[in-house]
This record gives sequence, structure tokens and C-alpha cells, in this order.
Amino acid sequence: MTELCQIYNISRKTGYKWIERFRESGASGLEELDRRPQNCPHATPDRIVKQILELRFKHPTWGARKLRARLEETKSGTEWPATSTIPAILH
Repeated sequence: MTELCQIYNISRKTGYKWIERFRESGASGLEELDRRPQNCPHATPDRIVKQILELRFKHPTWGARKLRARLEETKSGTEWPATSTIPAILH
């Protein structure tokens, strides 16, 4: 294993990882895996995004500060995203 890994200029740990992937999944296990995270725990929940977009649809000229202020006064008890987050949601 050491000589094989030296030929391909990889670590033995990587070599063993690829062998294990091949045993589990065959040739398809050697394909490059997606490295992006599957979820984002600090992302704005969909229900919050939906409420922001609904209010923006009703009032297309309102900016982030006004949207957040209106949501806070009409739907208190909900933790709304920061004013700086709302434009990112709208885009």
C-alpha cells in the first residue's frame, strides 16, 4: 500500500479511504463527492422568509427597515432577522 500511494503521490490514509469507497460503491464510489454543506443551521426559516416576501409583495416600495418594523408590530413574539438580512432575502 505504501508503494502504491507513493506512486500516485497520495497519503496512505487517502489510499485506504478510496479502497473502502470502492468496496462499498464500486467505481461510482471513486467519483468526486460534493463538498457543499447539505444544510445551513443558521439560515432564516422558510416561514419567516415567506412572511417577509408576502409583506413586500403587498408593499413593493418598502425597504428592509420598514418591513421589519411592520412585521415586529403586527406579529410580535417572532424573532425577525436583522435589518441587514432582509435585503438578501428579497434578492
